[in-house]
Amino acid sequence: MIDTSSMNTLQYDIGGGRFRPIYIGRNILDRLGECAGTLNADRFFIVTDDTVAKVFLEPVLAQLERIAPTKAFIFPAGEQSKTLSTLESLGAEILDARATKSSVIVCLGGGVVGNLGGLLAALLFRGIRFFHVPTTMVAQIDSSIGQKQAVNYKKGKNLFGQYYPPEFVFIDFAFLRDLPVRQIRAGLAESVKHGLCQEESFFEFIGSRSPDFSWEDIEYISAHTIELKLELLKIDPYEGKLDPQLELGHTIGHALEIRKNGQLLHGEAIAIGMTVEAKISAALGFMDPVLAQRIENIFRKIGLPTRIPPEISIEEILETLTFDNKRRTAINDFFLLAQFCDFHKENGKIACKVPELVLRQVLESAY
Repeated sequence: MIDTSSMNTLQYDIGGGRFRPIYIGRNILDRLGECAGTLNADRFFIVTDDTVAKVFLEPVLAQLERIAPTKAFIFPAGEQSKTLSTLESLGAEILDARATKSSVIVCLGGGVVGNLGGLLAALLFRGIRFFHVPTTMVAQIDSSIGQKQAVNYKKGKNLFGQYYPPEFVFIDFAFLRDLPVRQIRAGLAESVKHGLCQEESFFEFIGSRSPDFSWEDIEYISAHTIELKLELLKIDPYEGKLDPQLELGHTIGHALEIRKNGQLLHGEAIAIGMTVEAKISAALGFMDPVLAQRIENIFRKIGLPTRIPPEISIEEILETLTFDNKRRTAINDFFLLAQFCDFHKENGKIACKVPELVLRQVLESAY
């Protein structure tokens, strides 16, 4: 168990024998300048949204300005900003501010900020350095840890993107205490996912603590989720072979997230996605219906949605699935869990083709 009362350093594998640090702890923001100082940047360019800026920009700016000239670029909060046009606008502003190959982008915020800033860093001058200062639970335990950077396009999530690693990730669990309860619940969905895919006892622990989590519980769950994700990245730094463990519930979840245009938080969408995909697995005879019900029950206990919003039609979901970025064939591809830590396989491969009739039947029952 990580002692969060002081700053710890974890390492994650980015491939080719290279590793990047994750600085983790509680109330460690005063160490950010020390960590950023190792990069010898000529300038820092903070990318953030207008919600995060009100709470976190000033103290982060103060830390970085001690090291090098620092300028912030702020865009409207929400999934609707995760677009090529926002990316282009931010890039133009940063270039006009005299960015160089020695400059460093700082992604201050949640998953949208991290994905936008990370992809921008990958593209500027064919790649400049960046680091994450994630401020939401989902970003701290999931989206900031890895190399996937991307933006959405029309009806699909993360359709334009690149694999590009940050220089480091700086995680201060004190930030979580400024979040609405809804954001914490959304983060817990990712932790449940890792429990289902990697560690049944962790799933049980989360269920035993919900819905009345203490801050000590939240810090432990967050830190252990990070440890579990790092175990996967040791095996597959580019998250290709291990997509099932990391993308459970995301096929349906991403479709709902796109259709709601930011009104559903990512964790809320994938909670519904995991519930629906468990029912698909049960309908096909892969998963015991008792486990499918347990999955729905834990999300309900946490306070997360498990039903498809009534304003989204089945036809809209099916259309959006055709834009899924994991899709390899013309038939609906899913990663379906059979039991804890075990996915259904076809011809030795985890990707499973679900007949449209079965998919429609399950979706109809999921409202």
